[in-house]
Amino acid sequence: MAKKKRRASAAEAASKSNHTEAGATVSADSGASSDGRVESRASATESWRRRIYWLVPALLAFLTSVNSLWNSFAFDDLQQVLANESIKRLSNLPAIFANSVWAFQTDNLSVASLDSYYRPLFISLFSINYWIFGTTAWGWHLVNVLIHVAVTLMVFLIIKELTGRRTLAAIAAGLFAVHPAHAESVAWISGITDPLMALFALLVFYFYLRFRKTGRKFFIVIALVLFLAALLSKETALALPLVIALCELFFFEDARPLKQRVTRAVTFAAIFIAPSAVYFLMRYIALNRLLTPPGSRFGLVVALATMPAVVVKYLGLMLIPLGYNIQHYIAPVESFLSLSFLVPLAILAAITVGVLWVKSRILTFAWAWFIIWLLPPLAGLRTFVPQYFVQERYLYLPSIGICLALAIGIEQLAERRIFATPGRVFSGRQAATAIAAALLIVWSVVYIKQNRVWDDTLTLFRHCVATNPGSTYSHIGLSTEYYVKGMRQEAEIETRRALELDPNSLDAIINLSQFAYNEGKFHLAIEHLEHAERITREGPRQRGYLARIYSDLGRLYDELKDADRAEVYLKQAIDVLPYPRNWFALGNFYFDKGRYTEALEMYELTQSGTAQRYAPLHLKLGRTYDRLGRVEEARDEYNKYLDLAPNASDRSEVFRRLSQL
Repeated sequence: MAKKKRRASAAEAASKSNHTEAGATVSADSGASSDGRVESRASATESWRRRIYWLVPALLAFLTSVNSLWNSFAFDDLQQVLANESIKRLSNLPAIFANSVWAFQTDNLSVASLDSYYRPLFISLFSINYWIFGTTAWGWHLVNVLIHVAVTLMVFLIIKELTGRRTLAAIAAGLFAVHPAHAESVAWISGITDPLMALFALLVFYFYLRFRKTGRKFFIVIALVLFLAALLSKETALALPLVIALCELFFFEDARPLKQRVTRAVTFAAIFIAPSAVYFLMRYIALNRLLTPPGSRFGLVVALATMPAVVVKYLGLMLIPLGYNIQHYIAPVESFLSLSFLVPLAILAAITVGVLWVKSRILTFAWAWFIIWLLPPLAGLRTFVPQYFVQERYLYLPSIGICLALAIGIEQLAERRIFATPGRVFSGRQAATAIAAALLIVWSVVYIKQNRVWDDTLTLFRHCVATNPGSTYSHIGLSTEYYVKGMRQEAEIETRRALELDPNSLDAIINLSQFAYNEGKFHLAIEHLEHAERITREGPRQRGYLARIYSDLGRLYDELKDADRAEVYLKQAIDVLPYPRNWFALGNFYFDKGRYTEALEMYELTQSGTAQRYAPLHLKLGRTYDRLGRVEEARDEYNKYLDLAPNASDRSEVFRRLSQL
């Protein structure tokens, strides 16, 4: 009983003490003592701070991107939006899932033979945009900006979920929001493929993290559905299961044996097989192929040897806010013994060793994220030309890793005391704040400026020349754009400037030949091409250049009625590069000469490497079968042509011939 009284007395004393302390606290609103109101106000302040954490990156993303709304349509937008009939009716949405990105271009053989892009959600978004905005460009740009804002929010949520550190998440998301390398993805309407895919991929990763924390299988079901959406936006989402598998192996603290962690990692990666299989089935039905079409510009050795230089260039674009434009020339590396391979490889190896030496799981995750998300574009290196080995839009998702690594450094600096003087201590927090502010300000300024580069195609290529006036490719790109716009004099001036920089520039010489051909100066055009043939050096791009030179010479000699030399050159083009475009050119030559059996052989070869939607091929096949007396086959090909080319000028002629068969 005595013990109970003592405990009661102590409780009363504590209660009185609490009331005394509360009474000494003055309310900021009324001057009255109110412990409950103070706690409520503190709770409200903390809630507001939590909202501010995610709000700041979102605002940064919006404010630094909003000036892109003044841009018009640029580059691929002219085809993908303005000339794309398939997006102009919502009733076409089901057909979008059964066709490639470029399916609407039924008269372009290069596209039909190389098109391996199956991104139906990207084209579906364009259909919805067109339904809402028509050809009003600012509306399309607004959609891009809002998707970028949404991705920025997901960056914040994922890093917060992954680390539990709101400040770290806010810094990383803020840096991501304003990085100038993202202008190509946000300010260019057709560049939305990467942000759209990133939005779905980050949602998948977020629900994976929620499943790990809660064990609720519902989150995995959502993740699988979203993963299919990511794949249908862009095929590079295939890298995501590898990120998740590595997280299971190395990121999370786990006392289980390595064998069990490996099993769990494989299991997590395996659950993504089902949506991947659905995607590949849909892709095969639409494109009649699972992967990219056969053939490449470079051998495997060249592609592998060039990869370190490409990754180092991407890293430089992340860290140094200079030189952003649509072209970044990287010379193909032809040997593993070349310094162009060994030096970049040593840089990447040193960074990797340094990251592992720090023994920070989150820093290792950041570096792995950057490298893994670059693997898909690196895998496609063999199909790119050197001036497009590096493309800034491919940094959109990998950049999260570098932004996170920088945020880790800033956060760690904030926890240090740098040095002290009598009467003052210089804290790391001050230095960290200054560095973060400087990065955000500088990157924001460059990003805002870079957005306007994408105003139109001419501005885009003029910027290439202004940024890199010593590049022949910059001048060639601007020359081509001038020529497309009918500015012939300006086009020739830029081509001549490219030749001043490199007298052996094959692109410039071929351009001059094309200019001469279009002006009816066939002999001058031949002189340029023969000069190009003489100076073509051994190298990884030789086949492509020689094939173009021989094909153009064949066309020119055919114009000059020299059939024998024309045939020789057209066959040489095929010998150098067996390719649908070259087969089709020789087939047309044989058809015009009345050699229909040989023409049919070339057209059938063309058909084997070309999407079925290429309308002119069906017309040529129909006419060839017609000449050979194969009526049923001719009728079938004529009908295919009419289906694919509803606005063709020769439809009445084809209908008339069909009625006669």
